[in-house]
Amino acid sequence: MKLICISHWRFPSKKTMTPLILRTCEEFLPLGWEVELWVPRRTNSDDHGQDLFVENGIEHRFPVRRFLTLDLIGPLGTIGFLLMVITFNLSVAARLMFMRRKDTVLYFQDMRDAFLPALLGFSVAIEIHDFYESSVGLINRVVLTRATALIVTNRIKIERLHAKYGYPKERMLWQPNAVDAQKFDSHMNKEEARQLLGISAPKLVLYTGHLFSWKGADTLARASTFLPEDVHIYMVGGTPTDQITYHKLIADESLPRVTLVPHQPHDKMPLYMRAADVLVLPNTAKEEASRLETSPVKLFEYLASGTPVVASDLPSIREIVSEQEVGFATPDEPKSFAEVIVRTLQHGPEVVVRVAAGKEFARRQSWQVRAKNIDRVIRQHL
Repeated sequence: MKLICISHWRFPSKKTMTPLILRTCEEFLPLGWEVELWVPRRTNSDDHGQDLFVENGIEHRFPVRRFLTLDLIGPLGTIGFLLMVITFNLSVAARLMFMRRKDTVLYFQDMRDAFLPALLGFSVAIEIHDFYESSVGLINRVVLTRATALIVTNRIKIERLHAKYGYPKERMLWQPNAVDAQKFDSHMNKEEARQLLGISAPKLVLYTGHLFSWKGADTLARASTFLPEDVHIYMVGGTPTDQITYHKLIADESLPRVTLVPHQPHDKMPLYMRAADVLVLPNTAKEEASRLETSPVKLFEYLASGTPVVASDLPSIREIVSEQEVGFATPDEPKSFAEVIVRTLQHGPEVVVRVAAGKEFARRQSWQVRAKNIDRVIRQHL
C-alpha cells in the first residue's frame, strides 16, 4: 500500500514540524508502506543546499515531490500565506485526480491540506497537533466527515473533536510525539560537553527551542533575577527576529546571567543538554496552544538526556508526565521557576529517582512504537 504524506510546510526548516514529518514518514517504511512526501516549492531561507535527509538524521530515504506553488508570503504576509496554501493544494489535487484511490492513504498534519483530497474520495488520516479552527468552518466539517482516522496528540482534543464535530472516538488515536532516546543519551560527561561548547558557567540552566510567546521563555529569563550568582541561564534557538526581541528584554530589565545562543543544528542538542545541570520547559498558561494543546518533542528529548527537568505545571504537560519524571513550577511566575530550579540543583535523592524515571519513560516513547500505533489504527479503519 502507498502512503503519501502531504504538507505545505517548508522543507528544510528550523521548525520542529519538519523533522517530525520526515521521521514519521521514515518509520512507515518498515511497516510495509510505499512512502512519498509531497511538499510545495517555496522560497526558503533555511535551504543551504544540504541533503534534506542527512540534515535531519533520516537514514532511510523516500521520494520527496515538490509541487508548483505561488509563494508570496514575503511581500504579502497573511494573504501571501493563504495564496501559497491554496495554490499548493490545487497542484496536489490536480495530481491526485489521475491517481488510483484504492490502496492509497493520504496523511496530513493540517486539515487545510486535506480538504480537496477528502472531496476526491481518498482515504485520509490526519495528525491533530493544534485544535485548528478554520475561519471557514466548512473545511473542518468536510474533512472530519470523510477522515479515515485521526491521530491526536492529547486527550483534550479528542473530547473537543467529538463534542464539536461528532467525530467517533473509536476512530481517534491518542498518540503523543516521540523521541529517538539513544541519540540524546550521551555518555559524555558534563565537563567534556562544556569544554566542547566553550561554556564556563559554574551551574548551567538550559532552554532549547523557539522563543515564540507561548513557549514562555521570557519567564525563564526573568527567573534569573531570583537565582544565585553562580547559576547561568543559556537559551539556545529562536529566529533572528525573536533573538533581537529577547536581547532587548534582557537589556531593558537588566536580567543577570542570561546568554542567548543562535539556532544550532538539531544534532548538537544532545551536547547542550549533557552540558546542563537543569533543563527547563517554561510554557505559558496564557495561550491555549501551550496550556492545553501542546505535546512538546522537546520534553521527550529533555527526559532522554538524563538531565533533570523543570516544567510548567500545565494540563498539556501533566497529561504526559508527573512529579515522578519532572519538577513542576507555576507557569508565568519567574520566582516559582527559580525556587524549583534551586531545589533541583541540589540534586537530592528525589531528583536522582526522577531522572531515572524520565529516561525510562523516554525510552518507551520511540518513533517506531508511535508509527506502529498509527499504522494499526489506519489499517483498522480503511
